[in-house]
Amino acid sequence: QAARRAAADLNELPGHHWDIEPELLFFILKIRRDTILEDTVAALQHATAEDLRRQLKVVFEGEQGVDEGGLAREFFRLLSACVFTPDRGLFDPVVAEDAHVLWFDKASSQSATDFWLAGVIMGLAVYNNMPGLDVTFPSVLFKKIKGEPLELEDLRHVHPDVYLSLRSLLQWCPEEDQDLAEAAVIFETTFCLDFAISWEKDGQVLSEELCPGGNAIPVSLENRSEFVRLYCEWLLITSIRKQFDPFRKGVRRVCDSPLFNALDSGELQLIVCGEQDLDFARLRSTSSYDGYEENEPYIESFWRVLMKFDFVQRKRFLSFVTGSDLAPVGGLQEVRMKIQKNGGEP
Repeated sequence: QAARRAAADLNELPGHHWDIEPELLFFILKIRRDTILEDTVAALQHATAEDLRRQLKVVFEGEQGVDEGGLAREFFRLLSACVFTPDRGLFDPVVAEDAHVLWFDKASSQSATDFWLAGVIMGLAVYNNMPGLDVTFPSVLFKKIKGEPLELEDLRHVHPDVYLSLRSLLQWCPEEDQDLAEAAVIFETTFCLDFAISWEKDGQVLSEELCPGGNAIPVSLENRSEFVRLYCEWLLITSIRKQFDPFRKGVRRVCDSPLFNALDSGELQLIVCGEQDLDFARLRSTSSYDGYEENEPYIESFWRVLMKFDFVQRKRFLSFVTGSDLAPVGGLQEVRMKIQKNGGEP
């Protein structure tokens, strides 16, 4: 029955009639541009894990066009503007402003389902190799998804001010002529810290002990490394567990295969965020032509203009061609652009 329903959906793709075997079915996502978020949420909530692991095909209702990848890229770009934004209530607006990345809001009132859906959307982008989210996540997010160990350096990309403070704490050294007891007193009076931290939720300042009895344990020269470890663990793990755990489950709902498990966090980040090096020579190397020859003057002039584009112009051109201003994993040669003559053009 599921196969027949999907086959019927495929027959509704504009301009095509499909005779298809069940094993070749796609995950057909029919959406309206003006309700893209609502339509996507409804479809994902009713989709099975098997549905989500088919190749994604997007249909914008009321529009002509067959999805050969460009519509899916545009879909992810439009959807990311609705979901992956601090205004949605899932991600911390302070981190977005200070660190220019998206990070989970530990004070968020959104449900676990909302975070799960965001994870599913990322999982779809990964599974379909569509670097079209057009958002910036810190590398530590992908380390967490992959279960890799975290360290102080990971905090720099999320809470840069806290990172600098903790690094200063670790780097503090006594004067050469100070004995250990004197240095310990100066350290504690300089930093005035204990194993408890404060944070704000809904306008209220809350206190959190990093360990049992933390309010009564001063941070000293001897235990400062432990304080830094526990503080990092609280910021990157404990404080956002209610938000991150359903998000990760959403990602794994789609991406649960030996191939995904073989990826490291850096490779996963490339799939989601794409490569930022927009080398148009690589784009040209795999481009093809219909109605033109590669070395004729019109084509040579076209590439001369493109090669003079600055970074912003290159991103705009890439978005025009593919629906996303991010390069796919592997570089721009993977776009395989086709330049086709239209009627009486030169």
